[in-house]
Formats: sequence, C-alpha cells, structure tokens
Amino acid sequence: MLILALDASTPVTTVALARAEAGADAETDDREVLVEISVSAGGPSGGASEALLTAVHAALGFAGEDLSSVGRVLCGVGPGTFTGIRIAAATARALSFGTGAALAGNSTLDALAAPALSCSGDVLAVIDAKRGEIFVRRFSADGPTTGIGCVRPEELSVEGSPLIVGDGAVRYRGALEGLGSIPPDGSPLHRVSAIGHVISADLTPVAAPDLVPIYVREPDAEVRRDLNPWGRS
Repeated sequence: MLILALDASTPVTTVALARAEAGADAETDDREVLVEISVSAGGPSGGASEALLTAVHAALGFAGEDLSSVGRVLCGVGPGTFTGIRIAAATARALSFGTGAALAGNSTLDALAAPALSCSGDVLAVIDAKRGEIFVRRFSADGPTTGIGCVRPEELSVEGSPLIVGDGAVRYRGALEGLGSIPPDGSPLHRVSAIGHVISADLTPVAAPDLVPIYVREPDAEVRRDLNPWGRS
C-alpha cells in the first residue's frame, strides 16, 4: 500500500510517500519512506495553500508514482496553526474523494515526538501555540503518557527530565530548559515531519467527516470576533 502523508500544522508544510503492507496498522516495521518534501514559508498557514499540492506532485514525481496508486492519505490534524490544519484536512479529503484512497488522521504532536523517541524513551513534544502559549504532550516508547495541554511555558511543570522538542521548545527555551534536555535550535528533532506521521500513525481508515482537526482551544478568529462589539448579536 502506498501512503501519502501530509501536514501543514506548523510553518513547515511537509509531504511524504511511504510503502506499507496492505492492512498495516499502528506497527511501523513494514513501513518504508520513499521521499519527503518540506517547504518553509511565511504567513499564518506557513504557505500551505500554495505549497501543499505542489509538494504532493513533486513527491510523487521523485518516487516515480502516480496519484492513482495511493491507497491511504494520512493527514496531520493538529494541534497547530488553525488555517494550516484546515487546509491540510480539506486537501486530504479532496485527494481521497478524487482517487478513492482511504483517509487516516494523526496528531501533530505524535509526529513531532516519533523521531525523538529513537533518541530517548521520555519525550516532551512542544509546539508554539502563539498568544504566549504552547501545545504540549508527553510520550514514552509505548505512546502518549498525558493528554494534550495548552499552557503558558512558564506555568508548565513536569517530573523527571524528558527530551524536549519542537518549535515551542526553541522559542521558549529560557522557560523550558530547566525541565529537561533541549537539542540545539537547528536540530531536525524540532521539526514536525511527514515522516514522523508515517512512523507514528494508526492507519485505520476514517470517514471524511471523522477527519476532525485537533484545535485544543478556540481559534484566533473566534476570539477576535468575540472582542469586536460590532460582531456581537
């Protein structure tokens, strides 16, 4: 089975193609990554509206595969930038509808933690949530050990000394470095990757309406609308 994985939950739009035996589940031993393309760009969605489909076509071209050969479209569903999450989900649904490939979803924090778990059995995945907050989840080799939180970095408290990764760890290094070990700013462990989704995702198919974004908190647009006296009924 050919897997097309995509994520636009952070300012890096990322796409990968991988192979897995038909009927593969959460086990990853039989998954082989063929190619990954990542595009960094500015803007609130990381340029996903321009970059995502271009990256999909480029990945297919590099791998010598056709879109019609894709058997599973795996989408990162957040948390992260609200616009990017919506763009990725809409793109995944459209590709699934157009090709007949089944859909699957996976948390951005799971994808972020997956490569780091090859270095440490205790990982704290941290994504910059803007508004002075971070999305955070802790993982062991067996999977998540906490729920997904959204907190101010200076208010985060953890036991032990996890490996802390993600753009939130880079931005708020000063507040978080006392909680564990943070790799250098340029480390690839801080980047959400489509390969991370391939490694960590449960490929069980979901219906298009069930590919639900993980927002964790109210979108910025809703907050601004609530603060606008002219937008109140």
